[in-house]
Amino acid sequence: MQIPSMPFKILALAPFRIQEESPWPHEPIRVDKTNLDQIMQDLGLSLHIPLPKNLCPSGGLSFNIKRLKDFHPDRLIEDNPFLKNLLGARRFIEEAKPKGLSDEEIYGRLKAWPDLPIEIKFKPRKSKKGSTGPVDDILRMVAMPGETPAPSGEVQPLFTQIDSLLRQILGHLFSYHKLRDLESVWEGLRFLIKQGGMDGEIISKIIPVSFETLEETLDHLMADLVEDPPSLVIIDLPFDNSPRSLELLEKVAQFAETLMAPTLFWIVSKFFYLDTWQDLKKLPFLPHYIEEPIFAKWRHLKKTPSARWVAAACNRFLVRYLYGPDNLPAFVRFEESENLWVSPVWAIGSLVGQSFMKTGWPTRFTEWQNIRLENLALRMIEGNKSIPTEANFSDERIDQFIRAGIIPLVSLLNKDVAFIPAETTVAGGPFSYQLFLSRITQFLFWCKANFEKDLETGDLEENLRKAFSLFWERTGHLTPKGLEISVSKPKPEKQAIARIMIEPSRQILPSGEKIELEFNW
Repeated sequence: MQIPSMPFKILALAPFRIQEESPWPHEPIRVDKTNLDQIMQDLGLSLHIPLPKNLCPSGGLSFNIKRLKDFHPDRLIEDNPFLKNLLGARRFIEEAKPKGLSDEEIYGRLKAWPDLPIEIKFKPRKSKKGSTGPVDDILRMVAMPGETPAPSGEVQPLFTQIDSLLRQILGHLFSYHKLRDLESVWEGLRFLIKQGGMDGEIISKIIPVSFETLEETLDHLMADLVEDPPSLVIIDLPFDNSPRSLELLEKVAQFAETLMAPTLFWIVSKFFYLDTWQDLKKLPFLPHYIEEPIFAKWRHLKKTPSARWVAAACNRFLVRYLYGPDNLPAFVRFEESENLWVSPVWAIGSLVGQSFMKTGWPTRFTEWQNIRLENLALRMIEGNKSIPTEANFSDERIDQFIRAGIIPLVSLLNKDVAFIPAETTVAGGPFSYQLFLSRITQFLFWCKANFEKDLETGDLEENLRKAFSLFWERTGHLTPKGLEISVSKPKPEKQAIARIMIEPSRQILPSGEKIELEFNW
């Protein structure tokens, strides 16, 4: 008997494109380390970003994002004709004086320069009394760290004007939510396939969605995936406590239960009616707080059977540093005003993937000393402390989140790591149990599809025992002692019934729970 490798299959639903007005009509897209940029190019990621007309006469700029590097300020400048033209003019001014061009010649060339959004006027400067000496001339030519030396003489105002224009435009671009959201999603996906390991044992697929198309997309997927369900579903859309969010989450939970596919989503601070997670100190004991009438729909969701199949995450994390003094672009001394946050679902998905790669099972992702995210970007908080997440929660708050049905991503002060010390489903049981149950169920479906038909009950029972033994060994573990398999056929004309009871070790299922399954064969 040959048992397949049974890869761990992750399906990510996220706004991988700017706008999704109708559900994705194609199959899920398989993605790995080698084809990420090609997929971005195939999806045709383009967006138009409005700008003030004093910065850009056309009122906006269009960009085509073909690879992750295209989100970098230098690439945005190089790939856009208007910005590239501005950069070219600035470079000309920089290089003109060393080449021996006079101010008049420089101004003449700039006056003829096409599509420059600045007025070019030349007024010879009158010599000033008390002319500076050679030392002052040298100092004027020396730039601050990371800056390009500004040309001296009459052309300096033009250089400064163009440089300022580029900085202001980049400031608008990196404040535009659609560009930032798009970069965040693709950075999250890259983080998943980089951290989780993608050498055939884990298969990742993606489907572009939006809040507007999520419900219909789930309906389509329900039929398409029933015979080949994913091992884990990730949904990167920001949910809050609004009626629409809760309606969609009920749909998500029903989808997850039907496919027996554990599903991750995330909530923003507005779920608790907070502006940021730093305001959490204003709230009382969280399990008591969600008893307030405003959380009635959340409590209703928690009580549904399908809530066992979904987990809510919170606390976004950083994968790159702010552009600024410590992370300067090459072309312009641009300083980004806001951090680029990545959804915690990518973090937890990465931890689950790490668990599978390191232990053979996706269930041990809370063993944070061995399974954690490393080399994250850091941001400064009070004093000289730094963290890689939106907030740093106390142990008491972490416990309160778990009791409220929410998994917080946790970080340590002054460490570039993040992890999950405890986990739960929305319903309150362990998410690891659902991951284990899903894995076993998918293996049983494989057995049912590949065993000979109409086996006698004794032969079917023997085949199941042998298959389970081989399957378990492939994970790097011995078959659990607490494995019981029996097959019966109450009536000759009826289907056989396979009953399976598994009591895995805590090395595989930390919660120590038993699984009992009954299948009509």
